[in-house]
Amino acid sequence: MTDKTPSQRLAKLSWRERIGYGLGDAGFNFYWAIIGSYLIFFYTDIFGISAAAAATMVTITKIVDAFTDPAMGAIADRTKTRWGKFRPYLLFGTLPMMGAGLLTMTTPDLGESGKLVWAYATYMILMLTYTVLNMPYNSLSAVLTADPQERNTLNSTRFFFAYFTGIIVGAATPELAEYFGSGDRYSPIGWQITMSIYAVIASILFVITFATTRERIAPPAQQTAEPLQDLKTLFTCKPWIIIFILAMVIMTTFTLRGSSATYYFKYFVERPDLLGAYIGLQVLGLMIGAMSAATLTRYMDKVKLLMILMGVVSVLCIIFAFVPKPNALGVVDVNETNRTELQAHELLAEEHQTGDSYRWTRYEKVFWIIKDRVDLAETSATLSLTTQNNETISVVKTRADGSTLDSASIPNEIIWMFILSMLISLALGPKAPITWAMYADVADYNEWKTGRRATGMTFAATTFSQKIGSAIGSALMLSVLAALGYQANQAQSNASLDGIVYMQTLAPGAFAFIAIIALIFYDLTGDKLTVIQRELEIKHQ
Repeated sequence: MTDKTPSQRLAKLSWRERIGYGLGDAGFNFYWAIIGSYLIFFYTDIFGISAAAAATMVTITKIVDAFTDPAMGAIADRTKTRWGKFRPYLLFGTLPMMGAGLLTMTTPDLGESGKLVWAYATYMILMLTYTVLNMPYNSLSAVLTADPQERNTLNSTRFFFAYFTGIIVGAATPELAEYFGSGDRYSPIGWQITMSIYAVIASILFVITFATTRERIAPPAQQTAEPLQDLKTLFTCKPWIIIFILAMVIMTTFTLRGSSATYYFKYFVERPDLLGAYIGLQVLGLMIGAMSAATLTRYMDKVKLLMILMGVVSVLCIIFAFVPKPNALGVVDVNETNRTELQAHELLAEEHQTGDSYRWTRYEKVFWIIKDRVDLAETSATLSLTTQNNETISVVKTRADGSTLDSASIPNEIIWMFILSMLISLALGPKAPITWAMYADVADYNEWKTGRRATGMTFAATTFSQKIGSAIGSALMLSVLAALGYQANQAQSNASLDGIVYMQTLAPGAFAFIAIIALIFYDLTGDKLTVIQRELEIKHQ
């Protein structure tokens, strides 16, 4: 079943296997990108659950789910099939996860209490099925090869595909939901159809990963099943404790940035039409950063590199907090519950002068994200609308001297938001491939130190910390909104707006700084890793 010879332990992987493994994480991100960026917004603004109730629900569900990771790790470590320990789960867990994803995005009319029960049940099932597939997938990276640099390359490839999918999901989800919702981006049916498309694609990718990878590293033949001993070993392992804290802190950072972006653009920037582009470019920065990890770690120790990058994130987040709200709205969405009278100066941040004329336009969808601007009849400084549909409106002003000003032009404040977000993502991007390589190093370290190899348990306990971090981020976001008086689909108070801004800017910077402190104590690097791999190679030989 598995080959433990030295040449196989330190195998150089083919690009077929690297890409095949990476496509698996692409599949997971068709789920995770929605969970991380849109699910909280879906619960509060589409399904109709209050922010306080959603905060409690997400926190409890994620904490309960986190405890399933060690159990799944123990099960996977003790799985024995002709396909290996971890690969079979990618084949047999796909359909249950698909069903759970569709149920989570379904919005039955059950009343407030019934909706909350439905959300608890479906989200818990989704996260359970996610664990059954994702935990073995994560562990798989540690048994394909033991070569440290090869692991860096493998994880860089993996996160290239993960973030590439994140770009697609981040940028396309609002537009797809609107397209399948017959022009209404807040239509539940649009979100359900979008999720069903993602689920089918993800399932195909999981099967490809199963078919293209090979497990090469197994525990010592004499090792017996002792899951409690494996957990005890981890909690006395200093490198693992440090990356446990690191994973939790950085996942909190990611969750805060992702979950607050929707609120930030809807209520603070007042440009929800830019949300897809914002999240898409955010993930593009993560992808480029992840691709650079394998190259950067050839010239710099990965721990020092992470400390520098987290420092950059902290500084940029502080700068981001000082970017002001745009003076001009530019483009606005109008519907039956929104404003029906628009003033040109609100969109342009320039008062009307004698001789000025106006050309009001609405955006008519041609196909999916392709839109055309259609002129309206009104030419005065005020536009009155009566509409039962969602309409996106902008205005072009022609001054008395013949010069023009188009409200659809992006204000400088928004340009700076995009630039800073992209730079933060570039700095955060290498974190994922580097830390996942560190988890594999810890599995090797524990085998070298104790004689026991518990790859699944090592990765499961680490994903446990990530889920706790995700729960902290989601709970913090929703609790702050609830405490500051957030009301869905209404104009927000100044306190609520400040909370939304800080969750997008200062809070992620603070958690990035905490990550630097944790990394100071991590010493499993460089020559020490070389010695460990050399001695393990001799032992297995």
